[in-house]
Amino acid sequence: MSEKTLPPEVQQLLIQYQTLREHQARIDAELKMVEAELSDVENVMDTLKNVDDSAELYKVVGHVIVKKSKADIVKELEERKELLVVKRDKYRKQLEFLNKQVNELEGRIKEALSKHGLSIE
Repeated sequence: MSEKTLPPEVQQLLIQYQTLREHQARIDAELKMVEAELSDVENVMDTLKNVDDSAELYKVVGHVIVKKSKADIVKELEERKELLVVKRDKYRKQLEFLNKQVNELEGRIKEALSKHGLSIE
């Protein structure tokens, strides 16, 4: 069945559904990026635990490498980790909410289709 033959109510629900799914995909992609960065930060922090406090450490800042103390780097990493955890939790909550909305909308689409004598195969 082509989309042009669908009732306007169903077409509108499908547009909402597509928009929700696109938003859900964007949030999921952001979540994956945040989780990957968080994993990197945690790996660096674990590695630094075995590094002597007096060791010379360097950090890349743009196109420049800057000498930093271990304490400064650990502090920056902890701050970054805190921010990433907050972002991760926010994205997880958004995804949970979007998943509920998608499921509800799927139900509404099925109802609208059956109301018009149509079904999803």
